[in-house]
Amino acid sequence: MSSIEYHFNAPITGEEVADVFKRSGINRPTADVERIQKMIDHGNLIITAWDGAKLVGMARSLTDFCFCCYLSDLAVDKDYQRCGVGKELIRQTQLR
Repeated sequence: MSSIEYHFNAPITGEEVADVFKRSGINRPTADVERIQKMIDHGNLIITAWDGAKLVGMARSLTDFCFCCYLSDLAVDKDYQRCGVGKELIRQTQLR
């Protein structure tokens, strides 16, 4: 496993997110890519984890950026779980 890079509000597609949701085991409407895209479009704080060009994790939040933050989705590909990716996604969310 190479070095994981984390990005704040990087462009991602509904297909990429649906795929990481499936690979993580999280229960989300992955067959409805249009709905997933709306979830991304309306989340105002998204941290993504990348292994090269592969999306391996994401944290999606709704926040006012000064007091309140609701972390609504945290998904990490099963092949990358227990490696600290989820913890780093949460840490990156807290930094914002």
